[in-house]
Amino acid sequence: MMVGFESGDTGRMLKSCFNYRQTGPEPGIMVWGSIEYYSRTPLVRISDTLNRQHYISEVLEPVVLPYFQGLVTIELLPWPAHSPDLSPIEDMWFMVAQRLTQITPPAATSNQLWQRVEAVWSAVPQEHIQSFFESMPRRVAAVISNNGGNSSY
Repeated sequence: MMVGFESGDTGRMLKSCFNYRQTGPEPGIMVWGSIEYYSRTPLVRISDTLNRQHYISEVLEPVVLPYFQGLVTIELLPWPAHSPDLSPIEDMWFMVAQRLTQITPPAATSNQLWQRVEAVWSAVPQEHIQSFFESMPRRVAAVISNNGGNSSY
């Protein structure tokens, strides 16, 4: 599809004002992943609707349980259940999405998209992930100063 804008008084279309974009259906996939200060899980491609049964059989048993069993220590922190401003994984997903938009042309199939998502997820330096966690005191302060509302994170 070609989108254009009329130029001022002339009523003609300027070539510099054209933008080409994909208009067909774009492939989509659902993935699950987890990060922690020193590592991350492999991504899991969710093949169907993520209900309790699929979550247990596709994520918890094959990925989360072995991952946690491999950790030497686990430090649990109190965490607000529904606060994206206080969830470092949201920063990770944002970074993955940004990097995916820089790859052209867009993925043509869901398998191609999956390969790209896996590659981008694995390529994020662990130091970036650590910076998400290290920003927690600032995040908490921002949410508190905003009376529990959204912050800039």
